[in-house]
Amino acid sequence: MLYLFQGERVILWIASVLLMSISLYGFFGRLRPTWVYFVLFNLLVLISIEVGVRSAVKLFFPNKEVSLARRAAWTYDELRRMTGHPFLQFNGVPSTTGEIYRVLKPGGRGNQVTVNLSTFNNFGFVGRDFAYAKPPGVIRIAALGASTTADGYPAMLEEYFNARVAAQSNRFEVMNFGQGYWTSAHVLVNFVLNVIDFAPDYVIIHQAANDEHARASEAEFRGDYSHYLKVFQPPRIIDRYILRVSVPYRALKFYLNPNPEWTFIEPASQIRRKEPQRPLNARELGVFRRNIETIIDVASARQIKVVLTTMPHSTDERYPHLQRHYIDQFNEVLRSIAANNDRLLFVDLDKLMTGKDNHLFLDVVHVNDTGRRMKAEYLGKCIIDDEERTLLKAP
Repeated sequence: MLYLFQGERVILWIASVLLMSISLYGFFGRLRPTWVYFVLFNLLVLISIEVGVRSAVKLFFPNKEVSLARRAAWTYDELRRMTGHPFLQFNGVPSTTGEIYRVLKPGGRGNQVTVNLSTFNNFGFVGRDFAYAKPPGVIRIAALGASTTADGYPAMLEEYFNARVAAQSNRFEVMNFGQGYWTSAHVLVNFVLNVIDFAPDYVIIHQAANDEHARASEAEFRGDYSHYLKVFQPPRIIDRYILRVSVPYRALKFYLNPNPEWTFIEPASQIRRKEPQRPLNARELGVFRRNIETIIDVASARQIKVVLTTMPHSTDERYPHLQRHYIDQFNEVLRSIAANNDRLLFVDLDKLMTGKDNHLFLDVVHVNDTGRRMKAEYLGKCIIDDEERTLLKAP
């Protein structure tokens, strides 16, 4: 059978006791046999469907087993992919807090592999677990950003580094601090309160999206985005207990609606409001500039080298022109920052990738594996070149 959470086990025990009580009272009490048979028959049908579907998943669709368990986990506030955070609104649920789910290895006979229901590491970010202490001889790189960082290019960047410097003593370590939906304000706070404690040698800033959703009138707009963001509150799920207990119901529910609103972070962390349909104004772009420049200033004060990037985007006409224009506006701000700061390493991914091949893009800004590998190679070459220049300058 599929793994049962603690809540599911309790409910099924209660249901079993209730079924036995009805049966005993029906046969030895005063209930009419017709009613007893009717209730028992329907319960038997429901139990048969439940057991049948669970068995079918186990036998014929083992690849769906963990995903179904994860969907049940989302209904538990303490096991959701996201959890509230006092300064960042929300963060990923650290892996140590998730329940462990054991499944048979493909083709195996009794050998089980442990899978954590959390999709994040011990600090609530994507990738392997982090450690504060940096091993001797390691060059540590912190990748900052939102979903275009969290979606995987840092892991490819680490592979790129270590494949090219394997013969050298230095080993590169790339830490993915990206989190979907974060704005430049989140990235700034995360850098100052979290990332610098890991003592990175380089920090990559790859952020030019999500801030556009903070657009507002002059009277409404706040530089801390408090007009747009709210305290994270776990969403209300009306049928959460049925989703937890019944696999057939869970599978049907997500088949009919694969992405219900409560599985997204926006309803739990953003104020419902109508965004003005216009380009970003000077005040809004100024706040974005301030956030990025503050990261650069703090990093420079701590002798952390900064790699600033622009954001490539699709030019496909299927995507609204205004949506693409927001990214262009942010990219111009980033180019301006780079032009006025000779301490930066600057990689203009927008000029390198935008308009070259729209097949790289899954939507306006997210790219496929080929696109992520391209980002990794451009950034990797920039940092390796900088390391070589540093070695040449050393006495």
